Amino acid sequence: MEDYSLSIPLLATPASALTTTATSSTTKEDDKKDFFLSSSRIISRLLLVIFIGTISVWANHEASKGFKVTIINNAKDSPAGRRFALFYVSNDEGTRIILNTSALVENILYPDSNQNKKPVHHVILQLASKNLTTKVIVETSKSKEFVYVISLSPSIMEESNVKYAVRSAIQRGMARIWLWDGESRAPPWLIDGMEEYIWMQAGFGDHVKETTVLYPGLKVFGPEQFCFVLSQMCSNSNNFSSRLKLNISISGDGNSAKSSGSLCTEDKDPKIVAQTLGYLEQQKKGYVQGLNQILRDGWDSQPCHR
Repeated sequence: MEDYSLSIPLLATPASALTTTATSSTTKEDDKKDFFLSSSRIISRLLLVIFIGTISVWANHEASKGFKVTIINNAKDSPAGRRFALFYVSNDEGTRIILNTSALVENILYPDSNQNKKPVHHVILQLASKNLTTKVIVETSKSKEFVYVISLSPSIMEESNVKYAVRSAIQRGMARIWLWDGESRAPPWLIDGMEEYIWMQAGFGDHVKETTVLYPGLKVFGPEQFCFVLSQMCSNSNNFSSRLKLNISISGDGNSAKSSGSLCTEDKDPKIVAQTLGYLEQQKKGYVQGLNQILRDGWDSQPCHR
């Protein structure tokens, strides 16, 4: 007898189950895609925040400088040029020194933001291609206004303490840049002395710290007093290297000074001028910055112009 029965599977897979499995697999893949997309978006946003933050820091840094800085090596193929490139160009050390020395000078001459600050838009620090007559020379750009060039002599790279020598020279250069010069009419010895004063305040040079001047009746501090104290300093310059005490008589109102000393010759020692400024600054804080403001408007009518 023939068997016409059909073999039917004991458990049939419902179509709904197949659909569920496929849907579950698709959902997992979609979840993975969403996760990666979400992660990518988060990473992109983080990178964007970091980028914006970096730009902001850079912008603030540039704004805080107040001027552009350019470093030029004109002695590239010489031993001095190679040292300069290694220690001051490749690592931006030259720029850092410019900014640090500038900040010190500005703090001395322009502590008040409301003061008439000398315009400085661009400072170029360059190593000259050949030795100069001095370690550092400061010049104003002939092509652009408010652009200043600090030229270092290659010989400075041969100093026993190169770091000190370079920083010292740049400190002088930045002092010269920020000082007003009486519309180019101020006596050179005065600008040299003010530069020396700032340089000493920055910790360079060996200056007398115990110098005292007895000034019992002084009430007003101006160019007249500067000239008078300078005359005393000059007339006693032989003893200036040691503790110096000057007994000075001042008229009752403090405006007119009487002294047997005379002003130095035209070649006044910058150190003595700096010491005079140091004394007056001790007696009246802000004297040096006030004198610098006077130099902004010229020096023709001032008593020390000789």
